[in-house]
Amino acid sequence: MAGNTDTDMGLNNAFAEIEKFKNMCVKVGVVEGTDSELVKIAAANELGVAGPPVSQNGGSEWFIPPRPFVKGWADASREKIGRLVQRLYGQVAGGRMTTETALEKLGEFGELGVKSYMGGNNFTPNADSTIKRKGSSQPLMDTGHLKRDGVRYEIVRKPYTGVH
Repeated sequence: MAGNTDTDMGLNNAFAEIEKFKNMCVKVGVVEGTDSELVKIAAANELGVAGPPVSQNGGSEWFIPPRPFVKGWADASREKIGRLVQRLYGQVAGGRMTTETALEKLGEFGELGVKSYMGGNNFTPNADSTIKRKGSSQPLMDTGHLKRDGVRYEIVRKPYTGVH
């Protein structure tokens, strides 16, 4: 009597790992649990603060001009991020990596990328008064605290809503 044997060969595990992506995402930036003063500094720099111009040059409607270090990096790195996501997803689907490990690698990539982007000269220069106060013309680098301690990644586990 001949019989059939169903051999999984890891397919069920791969499907289970892929399913986890529905309930998990990675956030990169100034994440929950960060010092509240650092959150204020990050938000002021990412979004800007409206108000009277600080510079003697005039013509600005910003007290602090937007310096989008998270969005700027994400926009500039969109293709690299997409390629990395495809590669990591393939490794998870192929059973060579867990979803958690893939998301950690994506988070590390984002964290290092944002920190590197912050160190570039991609931003509106500091006002003369800011340069006098802090002794530097480079935005986002007053003490280095934001870059060093503020930018992190976190893996978020939550019910999938279709938006992350």
